Amino acid sequence: MTKRILVRSVTGILIVLIAVAAIVFYRAMQLSHDIPEVDQVTYDDIDLDRAVERLSQALQFRTVSTQELTFLYRPEFDRFIDFLEDEYPEVHNTLERERVNGYTLLFKWEGTDPDLPAAMFQGHYDVVPVEPGTEDDWTHPPFSGNISDGFVWGRGAIDDKSGIFSYLEALDYLIAKGYQPGRTMYVALNHDEEIGGRMGARKVADLMLERETDIAFVADEGMPVAQEIMEGLEHPIAMIGVAEKGYVSVELNIQKEGGHSSMPPRLTTIGVLSSAIKNLKENPMTGRFAGLLRETFEPLAPDLPLAYRLALANLWLFGGMVEERLGYIPHTNAALRTTTAPTMFHAGVKENVLPQTARAVVNFRIHPDDSVQDVLDYVRETIVNDDIEIRVMEGAREPSPITPTSSESFQAMKHTIHEIFPGIPVAPSMFLAATDARHFPEVTENLLRFRPIRARPDDAGRIHGTDERIGIENFGEMIAFYIRMMKNTTSGQEFNTGQFSE
Repeated sequence: MTKRILVRSVTGILIVLIAVAAIVFYRAMQLSHDIPEVDQVTYDDIDLDRAVERLSQALQFRTVSTQELTFLYRPEFDRFIDFLEDEYPEVHNTLERERVNGYTLLFKWEGTDPDLPAAMFQGHYDVVPVEPGTEDDWTHPPFSGNISDGFVWGRGAIDDKSGIFSYLEALDYLIAKGYQPGRTMYVALNHDEEIGGRMGARKVADLMLERETDIAFVADEGMPVAQEIMEGLEHPIAMIGVAEKGYVSVELNIQKEGGHSSMPPRLTTIGVLSSAIKNLKENPMTGRFAGLLRETFEPLAPDLPLAYRLALANLWLFGGMVEERLGYIPHTNAALRTTTAPTMFHAGVKENVLPQTARAVVNFRIHPDDSVQDVLDYVRETIVNDDIEIRVMEGAREPSPITPTSSESFQAMKHTIHEIFPGIPVAPSMFLAATDARHFPEVTENLLRFRPIRARPDDAGRIHGTDERIGIENFGEMIAFYIRMMKNTTSGQEFNTGQFSE
């Protein structure tokens, strides 16, 4: 009798395991792309040679923004603005241009129906400096604008002069074709994004609010058409940034009695502060594979290796495993949670003197589900030491609101991507860095952070680093994308989201 019960129990367990395995495999096999079939849109009459030459010349202007050197480079900014006037006379003749706070350029193309909410495209022409001593590491000098090997080379080629010149080339093309927008269009070329955008984009946003301008969406720099972003994923994917992380730096200070290093106490300022930082690093804020991050992975899943597909299709079973795995990869960990990064530590004046004070700075990039206050609460609970003074440093900001993916503007951008890059899946994503779009949540809820730049993992080091460059063919795709995006969003009363044809 006992043996019979045991056999039945084992049989029952096997049946359950087989059933679970069948469900797991079935759900994994059901994963598929939801990519609509659309006709590819091309603009074969774009004068790409001329566009590339203009971009090359633009990269030769040292429009460098740093906190210390900004004013030193102002004459170069003026020369750059004069260059734009010379190279794009029809844009300047057709659109109204306003200089905001001296150096940000705000273009306005009046639509035939002024009652429609306006479309807005923005980017920035300031660039970060080249780190002194690394100039010779470049294949071509960083401000040469060299054209070779199928690329245009120079600081700002990716971030963000190729973006703003895509706008200008698209405008020039549309004007030459006699296009007249139904919806008013703004194009902002900002001058200080690399140092926070407070004098450029912030002032533009203030103008829009002051004038009570109704803005349907703001399209800005952001996520790319990414290739090989995960192991086993060879298919490119276009990611639209619909949110930005918040930012806060927390200063930790401690003060104790000093003394001679020959008789150290059990607890020193350096020891106490080091222990606090160790606790923060070993106990990060809670990660969550949900919401926006989950939406990002849905279009990726069908192209991933079987093991990934099994896990992503069955989060009810493997959710914890997925979170743990993503937590080990820096860029997915950053999307998973609020990140903790100790960035500064100061203590001591002499090798044989115990310091009386110690100071550290820990930088947090805040997940949209968290807040500055959540970070402060976490720091207090984790370091568990009332002797350490905690202070929020200047410049803290909350995470941005999340742009709804159901909005017409998001769907119009998604449709445009499918038209220019057929067969490529599109996913909403979190933008881990910062853009000028962070100044516009009060202007519109629809903030779209995307640049149609084809990027591989090794390109990440080129942004703000050595050998920044943009592919010539890709630059042509960027121009075509913005021609189409401008038409899809300004031609009539409704956006072209693929639900109707022009």
